[in-house]
Amino acid sequence: MTGLLFRSAGDVVGRLRREQDRTDRELAADAGLSVETLREVESGTPPTADELDSLGQALGVSPEAIQFLAGEFPDDLHRELLENPDTALDTLRDVLEGDGERPGEEGNGLGEEGDGLGRDETIGTEPQRDSHDSKGTGVRHDPVYETELGTLYDVDCRDLLPELEPESFDLVFADPPFNLDKDYGEGSDDDRPEEAYLSWCTEWIDDIVELVKPGGSLFLYNLPKWNTHLAHYTSQYLTLRDWITVDIKFGLPIPNRLYPSHYSLLYFVRGDSPNTFDPDRLPIDTCPHCGGEQNDYGGYKSKMNPKGVNLTDVWDDIPPVRHNKHLNRDANQLSIKLLHRVVGMATEEGDRVLDPFGGAGTTYAAAELMEREWVGTELHDCAPIVERLEGGLDDDRRRLREIEQELNVLFTESALEKRVEYRDEFGFNFDDYDLSASPAPIQQSLDSY
Repeated sequence: MTGLLFRSAGDVVGRLRREQDRTDRELAADAGLSVETLREVESGTPPTADELDSLGQALGVSPEAIQFLAGEFPDDLHRELLENPDTALDTLRDVLEGDGERPGEEGNGLGEEGDGLGRDETIGTEPQRDSHDSKGTGVRHDPVYETELGTLYDVDCRDLLPELEPESFDLVFADPPFNLDKDYGEGSDDDRPEEAYLSWCTEWIDDIVELVKPGGSLFLYNLPKWNTHLAHYTSQYLTLRDWITVDIKFGLPIPNRLYPSHYSLLYFVRGDSPNTFDPDRLPIDTCPHCGGEQNDYGGYKSKMNPKGVNLTDVWDDIPPVRHNKHLNRDANQLSIKLLHRVVGMATEEGDRVLDPFGGAGTTYAAAELMEREWVGTELHDCAPIVERLEGGLDDDRRRLREIEQELNVLFTESALEKRVEYRDEFGFNFDDYDLSASPAPIQQSLDSY
């Protein structure tokens, strides 16, 4: 981070608020500010002097302390350092130890007892739970929806994540807003300055990395522009295994730039190797008209794994969700094929999955159907998620059956049917491949030829 410890005054405010176990609504009320104003400050918008005074008073810290930790020297201290450079170290030491006074003021040192700053027992330690924690789990927020496998919270993930048990999740999948100025509902802010957006991301990443089990995985989905920064930041705590390119041509061309056609999916693991790494194999890429191979495998056809080819770090088979009958909300929605692949690759039945940006609930739908426990948060509108889960997930279940039928086989059923149809015209020879892993009906059809 930039500055001394934090990126901005809002970053300091947000961290102190969470360590004092307070929601943004509670702090805003105590400081006499609107929730929207507080969220803007925590997102990186510089607070006014009055706002900073109010927040400092509500948090029990001096405004100068907040500025100092954000790397902003208060004007009076700055002047003193310039006018008396020989006393700079003594001045800073006195300030940090709480023994000094600001010129012209009394009793506002950074280390003053109860100010919550500069003391090991406050910054960076787990917040104390209060009487709202009725279940004894450390979570004081009430869920908005529960199933036998999962729990959904209507809350800012930054408020919930510190309350969850450390190292308790086998997989975390994070698909945050991309800062593209999209309207996700009341309280959303998807048009932050670049520094503010990255600061916001590092806040929840700091909490997430503590929740991943040893050998557990984190998948971070975002634009390459942002993941370039976030890959470097998160690699301080987790091991980056793969930068996965998800090829999706979803938008319009941008003048004077290459056509944007992919997203970035970062795959991290806590430690040297994952507890679970079980990627599905994919069928050979074939022509949709005749079933012929798109790639030349030469003399290696008979040696190919009958369950298909290895998954690479370029995923070009993930379709965007565009049709209204598959959309569960107005905003963008992830394909369940993407989550089926991630969840299946990094977890086993009964493992725990966390998604702090629920969106349309695709992660939770995949977890339910694949029998994983899950925890999720969504700040803006949980109704589409609840409606999807309460609806029985019939459409998702049907889609997963279709997906799984085309995994771990050398050819899909439709490709083999095309190859049979055009075998004489193009000279397709089925003896070139080991088709023992193909579905029984397909093998019976091939035997008839």
